[in-house]
Amino acid sequence: MIFKTTVVGELAVNCFIMACEETQKGIVIDPGDNIDGILSIVKENNIELTEIVATHGHFDHIGRVTTLKEKTGAPFTIHQADMFMVEGLVEIASFLSIDTDPAPEVDRFIDEGDTITFGNETLNILHVPGHAPGNVAFTWPGHAIVGDTVFAGSIGRTDLEGADPQVLMDSIRSKILTLPDDTILYPGHGPETTVAKEKQTNPFLASGFNTQ
Repeated sequence: MIFKTTVVGELAVNCFIMACEETQKGIVIDPGDNIDGILSIVKENNIELTEIVATHGHFDHIGRVTTLKEKTGAPFTIHQADMFMVEGLVEIASFLSIDTDPAPEVDRFIDEGDTITFGNETLNILHVPGHAPGNVAFTWPGHAIVGDTVFAGSIGRTDLEGADPQVLMDSIRSKILTLPDDTILYPGHGPETTVAKEKQTNPFLASGFNTQ
């Protein structure tokens, strides 16, 4: 699998570009900004973009979806619970003086148990609400893109509209930390980590997993 990461926007979102090496068909996850940089990676790797996907609907993760759709013709996919964020994209971002595209049209809704397929590659979808009601994670053997659920040493904010701290903790404990310990986690911001490391050292989570 082709797997590239580029950090985009004022809030330093991890945008992921993934593709099947055999077919060159690929996807972009969380194109919050810097479309030129994203398209440069797509072109350099000869990727045919077949889908644009969001881990959740916050403006820093979907801010340039409309431009990317226009330039590539790829459809946009998100969880339906975050439609209020998609529809309010410009208003929410402008409140923080951040420029975004107009709200994108959504072509497909995804939920727990669905899959994202590009060429011969498949990502499984987990619904992990709490930071956002529609936050999803994308998993494949040994790896998981987790959006803003859990970070290296921290967890997602729960002081935003639609967030819920108890729901977030339930999502992390029942969906993310039950993955194999050596699973590499790719958060929406910051460095990658592993399930084992977060169980052992994350101050928000470790107390429930440390063993004597």
